[in-house]
Amino acid sequence: MLVCFVKSLIIFYSTMKMKAILNPSKTNDGSHLISRSDLAFAITLCLATSLGFLAIPKAFNGSQAQKAAPAGGSISGKVHFSGATPKLAQAKTTGFEMCGSSHSYDRLVVGKGGGVEYTLVYVANPPAGKANFPPPVIKQEGCGYSPHMSIATRGTSVTFVNNDPGLHNVHGYFISGSDRSTLFNFAQATQGQQSSQQLRKAGMVGIECDVHFWMSSWIWVTDNPYVAVTKADGTYSIDGLPAGTY
Repeated sequence: MLVCFVKSLIIFYSTMKMKAILNPSKTNDGSHLISRSDLAFAITLCLATSLGFLAIPKAFNGSQAQKAAPAGGSISGKVHFSGATPKLAQAKTTGFEMCGSSHSYDRLVVGKGGGVEYTLVYVANPPAGKANFPPPVIKQEGCGYSPHMSIATRGTSVTFVNNDPGLHNVHGYFISGSDRSTLFNFAQATQGQQSSQQLRKAGMVGIECDVHFWMSSWIWVTDNPYVAVTKADGTYSIDGLPAGTY
């Protein structure tokens, strides 16, 4: 309380000093510089600061800045195929000289230790969050798409690169249940050719090649960041997830 009283006196003194500067005639003609209203102001100021109704702001200290919110939790795991890996049918590629004699459909990719690659893992009822995944690049190599499964932030673009010495035709579909509609359809006739397509709608996009029927790839387009694709060993991690039940 004593500190507040002293501070109020300092404020009152400063006010009177300014008044004297602005009204020098009051000090020279013998009239009182401090009026009844000034005295009432001083008493009110003292009571206000002493009782805590008037706060004197302290100098800002950088160490008092608000601490950053916690980064959130992490969900991690592994998608594992139990038992013997089934031998899936291969596409016969005779007639396509640059594609060899057969090619996998990439419907199931199981690595050493039983880890399943290219599995999409996502939070079904995600909290608010903004996705910021790197724009995907899908390569056409050996008459196949790589990677087989990608994640993209809605509004960004996917780039297709033809690394094969022949024609491919990239056909992208938006998949909704059993329905699908064309999003883009274009040819890449020369090796090294690149083309980009913007992904404006959230959901699943299926990629096919109209020249090579076995070629397929998938893109999960999302607005939220709580999504992952398993690595070659089947592991995944979704980071920064706020506390909650999902």
